[in-house]
Amino acid sequence: MDADENNKNEINEILTRLSVLEERIAKLELGKVQPAKVQAFIDAEQDDEGVEFSDLNISISSIFETKLGEYGLAWLGNVVLFFAIAFLWQYFNDQGKPLVSLIVGLISVSGVFILARNFRNSFAYMSKMFNLFGYIILYFIVLRLHFYTGNPLLGSEAVTLILLLILVTVQFYNAVKKQSTALLKIAFTLAVITAFVSETTHTFFLISMITAGLAVYLFWKYNWWKSMIYVLSITFLAYLIWLLKDHAWLTKTPGDFTFQYAFTYFSLTTAIYSLVAFRKPSTHFPDHTILMTILFAGMGYSALMLSLVLLRFQQAYIPFFTVISVYSIGYSVLLKLYSPWKYSPALYALFGFFAISVTITGIYHFPDSFMLLICQSFLVLILALWYRSHIITLINTFLLLFLAIGYYATSGELNTVNFTIPAVAFLSARLINWQKERLNIRTDFIRNIYLFTLFFSLLYATHKGLPAQYITVTWLFIAGVYFVLSVLIKSIKYRWMGMANLLVSAVYLFIVDLAKTDLIFRILAFLAFAIISIGISAYYVKKLKKS
Repeated sequence: MDADENNKNEINEILTRLSVLEERIAKLELGKVQPAKVQAFIDAEQDDEGVEFSDLNISISSIFETKLGEYGLAWLGNVVLFFAIAFLWQYFNDQGKPLVSLIVGLISVSGVFILARNFRNSFAYMSKMFNLFGYIILYFIVLRLHFYTGNPLLGSEAVTLILLLILVTVQFYNAVKKQSTALLKIAFTLAVITAFVSETTHTFFLISMITAGLAVYLFWKYNWWKSMIYVLSITFLAYLIWLLKDHAWLTKTPGDFTFQYAFTYFSLTTAIYSLVAFRKPSTHFPDHTILMTILFAGMGYSALMLSLVLLRFQQAYIPFFTVISVYSIGYSVLLKLYSPWKYSPALYALFGFFAISVTITGIYHFPDSFMLLICQSFLVLILALWYRSHIITLINTFLLLFLAIGYYATSGELNTVNFTIPAVAFLSARLINWQKERLNIRTDFIRNIYLFTLFFSLLYATHKGLPAQYITVTWLFIAGVYFVLSVLIKSIKYRWMGMANLLVSAVYLFIVDLAKTDLIFRILAFLAFAIISIGISAYYVKKLKKS
């Protein structure tokens, strides 16, 4: 009996200890201070059990300290080692002994790689750092054989570039073999640096394009999407720096073929990244990767084209944007047929129509180009029907609104444009109402914007385009048309527009016409207003009786 009771007490004691340990571990994970009662219990237990659980007294700071000591100091030590070897190389090179500096540098790099090999079992992270910085140091030594030194050992730029490319290729191979994205990013960085140090235009762009293509290929094969985004960023940054720097060795004329080649290479590089739109969805990379790549590439390309046009082709950019528009529209059709990502055709179509807008503006200039731009917005809406794209429809709606505001703010005197705006707004509103299911439009927000534009632009167009004595009569006629449309279409929106038009006509009749219009036209205007008002009133009385 006593034995059973002792066993029961021991089991209860063990359970109590486990409960306390679980509570303490949970508090440690949350970074909270140990409760006093738990600490008192542990102290009491330690008095009885000695140092059995003394190793559990681990503070949160010790975790941070361990990470800092293992990883942070490994990085710091390798960075310092890199500068030490670089300064050692520089010392012998400054003494006029480039060959000695090369030998010393190679011996130092060999030592780093030997350390990496010997430490790979006992100090895995340190070994990884030695291996990574070994490639960086070796690249630095080979780079300084010709570039960025006053005492080059190699007089040939081509030979140095070949050696650098061989080194980068070896690093690519090792990175893929070891499945190391850290080594891969270093390899990509060194490849872009190799392209940038070259003073030859085609070499610079070809290396950069090959790097971009390799990044997209590795994303396709191994789903390394972060590396691809990284390469996209540094590639376009290198392009922008190349474009902005002073090319003293180039002829600075608008027709310089070097910068026409730049347009071609910019476009081809962006096209390489555009291929990701054909990548099928996968659980190995986030769905937003494709959208992020397309948007980043589009924004980078836009920044490059803006810089290129402003710096080199302010008067000769029309062919560039014509090519962009043809490519973007054609590619959007291809994506519509074959891409699994439904938003991708809309993005390229919008970019293509933006390029068309730039081309039209470059040919016809403002304000003459406004009419074509406004008509284009209706064509974009028709294309949105085929794409079944709510995004294109929404953006195109605000585009028409901004175009109208821009036109009224800058000119507003062309009757062709004045009457084109309400015509396009009316047709767009009817098309959206007709095909709202196809466009996946669930509210009247977009249609209301078009009707709002129709109402005010038609008032403005008739006011600007007709003689003063006919304005009130015309506005009354428009109000009547709105009411007829409300009956035919069975839409209350047109009745409200008709009433609003009547109110505007009444205000204009009593404020302007009474003061400025001849008597005969005043009589005509009042009669027209009376007839239309009484007719509409009779319609409402009849409708209410039916109700």
